[in-house]
Amino acid sequence: MDASVGVAGRGVPKAGRPEEATAIGVDLGASRLKCALVDRAGAVLSSAVLPTPEGATGIEIAERIAGEIAGFRDGVRGAGAEPAGIGIVVPYFVEGPDWVQRWTTNLPVLEGLPLRPILAERLGGEMRTGNDVSAAVIAEHLFGRGRGVDRLLLMAIGTGISIGVIVHGELLQYSWGTAGDTGHLVVDTEGLQPCTCGGLGCLETVSSGWGLRAEAIRAARDAHEGILATRLEKGQPISTADVASAARQGDAAAIRAFERGAFFLGAALASYLQLFSPQLIVLSGGVMESSDLLLHGIRQSLQRVASPSRLSMLQGVEVSAFPQMGAAIGSASLIMFPDLYLRNPSPMEAQPTT
Repeated sequence: MDASVGVAGRGVPKAGRPEEATAIGVDLGASRLKCALVDRAGAVLSSAVLPTPEGATGIEIAERIAGEIAGFRDGVRGAGAEPAGIGIVVPYFVEGPDWVQRWTTNLPVLEGLPLRPILAERLGGEMRTGNDVSAAVIAEHLFGRGRGVDRLLLMAIGTGISIGVIVHGELLQYSWGTAGDTGHLVVDTEGLQPCTCGGLGCLETVSSGWGLRAEAIRAARDAHEGILATRLEKGQPISTADVASAARQGDAAAIRAFERGAFFLGAALASYLQLFSPQLIVLSGGVMESSDLLLHGIRQSLQRVASPSRLSMLQGVEVSAFPQMGAAIGSASLIMFPDLYLRNPSPMEAQPTT
């Protein structure tokens, strides 16, 4: 392990040889594909955010993803950069040397697909893969709010919800390179809404982007008045962004959805405190674009339900320094600092292709 990085008081890694100075990080999400050219100080030199490609089959989607990444790489090469490799992270699990996609609840068409051969045929060069939230917590610990923190927990809240944990400079990776499928902690034991995983009452059903939207629509239908109720009466679509906008304008159904979502996020974090004893909690992901509607409620809920002894160890709950590009920065870091956080075999150490 590089003695200059990763634990309390240590600094950002020093620049290496010119050909190692940058890498491409790719964050494959259920709705967006984010590509970033990243340097060894964690700076994003160039980026692109695209809709996640669609297709009738997993192979079609994978081929289109490879094409988008290749186009981004060609662009940065045209601007004079020569990245050392490509890190590609996904919002679920990766298995084996061919990067078989597992538990792809938010991109079900990719379930069981061996992704590496398809990407390698188009992209070549060194590639690494892993889970997006594991990559995001690495970025936060290297370059963001978590620098100098010995025990760090990052929760990503978007289409799905998950956490990444770093303890004593190592990534917790006991379940396919991750801390587990933590967005499916059962919290709503009264509503018991169906989840994409097939279970009932998971955290994602009430606090993810789609969970907040579904709760707001249910509340609007019951209320029969307000901004969202009017949109429903007119047959207009409602997005999570629409719910956030309505909440800021005082819509009761939208406010209820965010208050309820924040409460369950705080309750889940209280459980994670018992498991991982973090000194700092960092919140990231697309839903945290609405941190003005969530952060106070999350902190309030955590204070209300968590063990006082565990709370006494917690220094704070903060919004990520990289609310949107953290996973992309972290995936590039898998290329530039491949052994920094990963001391045990894991999918994130991922059979580089040549």
